[in-house]
Amino acid sequence: MKNKRIYLINPKNPDNFWAMEGVLNIVGKEKALMFNAALLTLISLTPKNLNIDYVFCDENIREINWNLSSDLVAITGYTLQAERIKVISARFRENNVPVAIGGIYATINPDDMKNHADYLFIGEAEYTWPEFLQSWVQGKAKPLYKQEVLINMHDSPPPDLSYIRAKDYLYFPVQTSRGCPNNCDFCDVVRVAGRRHRTKTIFQIMTEVRNTQKLGAETVFFSDDNFCVNKKFTMELLGELIKFNTALARPLSFSTQATIMIGADEELLKLLADARFSVIFLGLESIRGACLEEVNKGQMVFYNPFEIIPRISSYGIVPFIGMIVGFDNDDKGVFGEVEEFLNETGSPIASISVLNAPLNTLLYERMKQEGRIREDFKGFWHFTTNIIPKQMTIEELYDGHQNLFKRLYEPEKFEFRLKKWLQNVKYLTPLYSTGKKDFFRIFIIMKILWHFTFCVPPNTRRSFFSIMKSAWQINPRLISRTVSIMVQYWHYYYFSHTTPWYNRER
Repeated sequence: MKNKRIYLINPKNPDNFWAMEGVLNIVGKEKALMFNAALLTLISLTPKNLNIDYVFCDENIREINWNLSSDLVAITGYTLQAERIKVISARFRENNVPVAIGGIYATINPDDMKNHADYLFIGEAEYTWPEFLQSWVQGKAKPLYKQEVLINMHDSPPPDLSYIRAKDYLYFPVQTSRGCPNNCDFCDVVRVAGRRHRTKTIFQIMTEVRNTQKLGAETVFFSDDNFCVNKKFTMELLGELIKFNTALARPLSFSTQATIMIGADEELLKLLADARFSVIFLGLESIRGACLEEVNKGQMVFYNPFEIIPRISSYGIVPFIGMIVGFDNDDKGVFGEVEEFLNETGSPIASISVLNAPLNTLLYERMKQEGRIREDFKGFWHFTTNIIPKQMTIEELYDGHQNLFKRLYEPEKFEFRLKKWLQNVKYLTPLYSTGKKDFFRIFIIMKILWHFTFCVPPNTRRSFFSIMKSAWQINPRLISRTVSIMVQYWHYYYFSHTTPWYNRER
């Protein structure tokens, strides 16, 4: 029997914020942020008795080959990529190539996608993809495959990394768990992954970490919605990561996302530092308790971010703060409060979003009942909203958000926060040798130094060298971390100062 060929496509990201264009301007525009692990997992899920070949295309790296001879095109993506998914599907179907669509957007909005796919997948694919393939090769596939119950994560194989190159990506994603016990009104994660927290085994996770390291990864991003739900499990995993990492000549760097609860435990923070976690994205959302309560995130009010954020910083970990403006309990004073909070806690990097209501979330239903939905959510969290604000006009919300974003990344203001973060660092893990020369990382640092010397405005250049001087004086071991933060800074500066304010057109 002739082999079947499936063309796997990850659509291009249309938002320069999530595409990290500012970072790529420094480290190389030929790169992308991270690969789509879901598509590579489909390859690993393929039954061995089937004669199926795969071709993988990440449109963020290379152009789609519209003339590729294939028996099926499979596409996945987020809300942000929905329109691009439709364009790709239409073009292949015009050439009589059937299309399978799955992923986050197809799961949360199947009615919008069902007319764009020959085969639609709703929910997790670990069980439905092999079932589909067995039927498809026999010409008996159904138009709809829906995972009705949450899968056992022990059945999720490691992605097949043989289809990618390490040099194409900044971060390598590894997923340790799915499901979030919280039920925030604006979040659609629970519709996709459920509220029951499910984990892979430690062995599974370490296998994936080893695979990334063998391929040449520098940084692994644990792509969980909340990395630390089960503290005992997390600490066991960190122990294994420390044993693995300390044995490497070039240890990996890790990052992840979590709630601020992760900073309430000193023992856990020390393990994170010893494992070489450099950044943790913290979904803080708001420092106003009333705002947290209104979106069913009231459990966070028991943790004082003014204490916890500096504590995280004290272990040499960068607290990447995620905040939202535009809650019903937000007025025009919220923008100044956010800026003061970031200054006081010495938080150098923050992403400030505008509240949106994704389709069929609790927030969407509430706003719809109140007649406050402007349009369907398109996946953009910056400079636009689909909600009519309560205590501000929409122009006041947009102007306040835009001006706050710009102020935060003015060189002098950023310099103040980063120097405060450097002064907060008290613990740097002693577990890794500093005597070995890592020429690859030295090359990257030199490239970044060149960029900040010749390619940035004069005030940014002055701040950069002032910050580097402070880092050297406080502890030379902080130089590498400081350089990494500066790359992130340039992304946010570039984004906030060059992005067209597309909300004006919406």
